[in-house]
Amino acid sequence: MARLKDRVAIVTGASRGIGEAIALGYAREGAHLVLAARSGDLLRQVAEKIEALGREALPVVTDVTDEDAVKNMVEQAMGRFGRIDVLVNNAGGGMWKPVWATSLKTWEWLINVNLRGPFLATKHVWRIMQEQGGGAIINIGSTSGSRAYPLMAAYSASKWGLVGLTKACAEEGKADGIRVNVINPGKVRTGFRGSVADEGPILEAEDIVGLAVFLASDEAEHIQGQVIEIDAEVHFVPRRRRKRPASETT
Repeated sequence: MARLKDRVAIVTGASRGIGEAIALGYAREGAHLVLAARSGDLLRQVAEKIEALGREALPVVTDVTDEDAVKNMVEQAMGRFGRIDVLVNNAGGGMWKPVWATSLKTWEWLINVNLRGPFLATKHVWRIMQEQGGGAIINIGSTSGSRAYPLMAAYSASKWGLVGLTKACAEEGKADGIRVNVINPGKVRTGFRGSVADEGPILEAEDIVGLAVFLASDEAEHIQGQVIEIDAEVHFVPRRRRKRPASETT
C-alpha cells in the first residue's frame, strides 16, 4: 500500500524508539520524512534507513523546547519539500519519583519537553497546514495521560496537559481541515524506560506504527480530537462455552 504517498511528515524524537519506528513506517507507506532529535549521529542513521526504502529524509538536530530551533526545523522542512502534511509530536522524557522528591528543575524539564515541545511544533506548522488546506497532527502521549499512577506526578501532569492541548487544537482545527489526535501507549520496550524493571505484557515500538499511519492517512479524515490508548495489559475472560440442551445432544 502507499497510504502516505509523497506526503511530508515531521517526526520529533525520531532518532530511536517509537519515533524511529513511526518514521520508518511512514517511509514504507510512501512519505518523505523530516527527522528531528538532539542526536545528529542517530538521526543520520535513521535517515539512511529511510533513503534505503527509496524515500527522502531530512535530519535536523532540534531541541523541541527551544522555539528558535523549532522554527529552524520547520523552515528547513519547507525549504526542502515545500509543504508539511503530517506532524508527529513524539519527543519526550520521563522519570519515576514521588511528588515530594521531585525537584522544581525536574518538574520544569518534563513540562518543557512533554508539553512545551508539542505546543511549539504545533504552533509553527499550523499556518502552513492552514494555507495548504489541512493536515494531520499526532501527539504521542501515555496512558499516564488518561490514568493515575504513583511516582509519576510530574510525568502524568505533562501528559494530561498534552491531552488538553490535543483536544483544544482539534476544536480550532475543524475550520482549517487540521486533524489533531493523541495516541496514549502503555508500557513500551524502549530506551526511555531505562533500568525500570518490566513486568508483565509490554508493547514494542512497532506496535504504535499502524495507528500512527492510519491517523495520518485519508482513512482517518473524520477522526478528530480523540485519545486512543494502546496497551499490552489488556485482560479478558474467555467466553464460556454454552452448554447444549439435552435436545441438541446426540
